[in-house]
Amino acid sequence: MKIGLRIPGTARQLPFETFCQWCRDTGFQSVDLGTVTPEAVATAARYNLEIGTADLPGTRDLLSPDPARQEQGVAAVRAAIESAAALGIRRMFCVFVPEDRNQSRARSFDIWKETFPSVVATAAAHGVRIAMEGWPGPGPTYPALGCTPETWRAMFAVCPDPAFGLNYDPSHLLRLGIDPFRALDEFGDRVVHAHGKDTEIDPERLYEHGNVGPTFRKPKPFGESWWRYTIPGEGSLPWGRLIARLEDHGFDGVIAVELEDYRYHGSWEREAEGLRRSRDYLAQWVR
Repeated sequence: MKIGLRIPGTARQLPFETFCQWCRDTGFQSVDLGTVTPEAVATAARYNLEIGTADLPGTRDLLSPDPARQEQGVAAVRAAIESAAALGIRRMFCVFVPEDRNQSRARSFDIWKETFPSVVATAAAHGVRIAMEGWPGPGPTYPALGCTPETWRAMFAVCPDPAFGLNYDPSHLLRLGIDPFRALDEFGDRVVHAHGKDTEIDPERLYEHGNVGPTFRKPKPFGESWWRYTIPGEGSLPWGRLIARLEDHGFDGVIAVELEDYRYHGSWEREAEGLRRSRDYLAQWVR
């Protein structure tokens, strides 16, 4: 396995070459890209950084009830896959969140199963694997498709090709009440990429107001009071066991630190500290 990272907020303001040099000097081996350009790929290569994933554009349109938007989304996604493959990128990252947050997941699935199979076929033809993240989307409706075992089973039944798989992010599973180990045991062969992010569960806050959230208290950023995202090692997940279980299922890819922790947010200095702490913590088990 390798330890990589997604580029956090203020780091995007740095020259990309400066950031890549910092990544190499800090011990990171991979970087996830948003927009793919030949220059970004070449710069990462100069610093011996693998491209962990590149973001897949157009997925919102794939869930649109408008046939014209669907067609537009399919064309954009397929073109992005072809362009990324031409640059040697083999993994692409996506989430499925509809533009209308009130659109039900069942409705999104009915649309998705018509629009996405051709995307998977394009990915397979170009040697690219798609990693779907299980972020549930914004509250209070949590409209994202593909964040639970229930929906993963249905989606993989529609698109069984291994070109379509998962971004394994146990922080989302924990906050949703889904056993991250059981999820690995059922879907381990579908893991394309992983995120290094933790979740802290606060039982006292959960007792005070349950999972509906506080009435009088403002939640901390990157959370809902009774839970919050943290860097690995500062939440509730047993990372040593998780990484061993990933190994058990044959995963030998990238665990990319996704920095969403209010304690390491708001300035490059804080972000750099959070990234460094995350890498050093995960390095205890990654081999």
